Amino acid sequence: MSLDEARESVLSTLVDGSGDLKTVNLETVALVDGLGRVLREEIRASEAFPAADNSAMDGFALRAADLQDIEKLRLQGESLAGKPHELALEPGATIRVMTGGLIPQAADSVVPVELTSGFEPREDGTIAFSTKASPGDNIRPKGSIREAGDLLLAAGQRISPAAIGVLASQGKQEFSVGRRPRVAVLPTGDEVIDVAAKPSPGQVRNSNAYALVAQLQAAGAVPTLLPVLRDKEDDVVRRIEEALCNYDLVCSIGGVSMGSKDFVRPAFDQLGGTTLVQSIAIKPGKPTLFGSFERNGHKSALLGLPGNPASSFSIFALLGVPWVLAFQGQAREALMTSGKANLWYSKVRANRRLQALPGRLRLSPEGTIVEQIEQKTSADLFSLADADALFLVKENDGPRDGDLVEWLALPR
Repeated sequence: MSLDEARESVLSTLVDGSGDLKTVNLETVALVDGLGRVLREEIRASEAFPAADNSAMDGFALRAADLQDIEKLRLQGESLAGKPHELALEPGATIRVMTGGLIPQAADSVVPVELTSGFEPREDGTIAFSTKASPGDNIRPKGSIREAGDLLLAAGQRISPAAIGVLASQGKQEFSVGRRPRVAVLPTGDEVIDVAAKPSPGQVRNSNAYALVAQLQAAGAVPTLLPVLRDKEDDVVRRIEEALCNYDLVCSIGGVSMGSKDFVRPAFDQLGGTTLVQSIAIKPGKPTLFGSFERNGHKSALLGLPGNPASSFSIFALLGVPWVLAFQGQAREALMTSGKANLWYSKVRANRRLQALPGRLRLSPEGTIVEQIEQKTSADLFSLADADALFLVKENDGPRDGDLVEWLALPR
């Protein structure tokens, strides 16, 4: 199966045939807890912004026509942010106004203070001006930023710090978001030991699981790291069943290849799971499993990741992250950040499968480029620690410096 076909199969458990999200479980969160969540309601402007004409500068509000023949105007008063001048501007007068202060009735322009004799009036009570004015100068008109009813935030977007400010500006103390998926991380293998232990020959620390937990957190999931699943067939069936019945997604690590101790695939079949992805024509990460599961009305999915560190990390970035974001209701077009850029420092050898390799995005005078980070083997997780993207190399292709490649951003 191609990577694109695999991704569509993975998303088919959450997205219908028309591309729309299936039912998203909703919950309400407080404003202070909204960062990084996926908004599931439209937010429209409750009123015009700004709500009234106000000053864009510290200076003086006046009638532009009053400065055509004279260079000084009588100071009538002031309009401050939150404390407007309540009387209309009189002919031949000016009103001191600060940034954000409301424009007094009958005024049509603002002259910055630096083009005047200063904030304080001269002995005769006037302000001198060294410039003329035109109607509208330095005024932010009512509704010039947003009109009442304008769409401010769309359902399906992930809430950024700026979006938090927008929600606060609309008085939204709480709002509807997609529920975060509960994900079980299930490392497998007799060779996997605790990160605090010293490996004996043939043993490896449980680094894949911790990297996966971090990937899940970055995508907005709620991960639970389960104890290592040892290579005992009966235990594999029981532990996978238990996880599938209690979580939205189970991410196993290892045990999905063709070895004599790879029990995840037959266990999933024995439990009645529906396999949607059996393997992918990609390097690294060919032995990948994905399927759906239902028991007593509870629906879940299994993503069986390869055991090699770079394979596990890359496949989750390519398939798992879009699933986690779609589960929360993120818009389809925002599930992956991608682009095209010229490749540099290329040491790519052609392969009969699509290759997903680590790279760094950089800005150059010619635009964005992607620098290859050499990955020794599919066990080389170290190369991914310096990467902010994976770039894709087509089957049987060996790109060289300057060639155009597609890149996919890694969540950080």
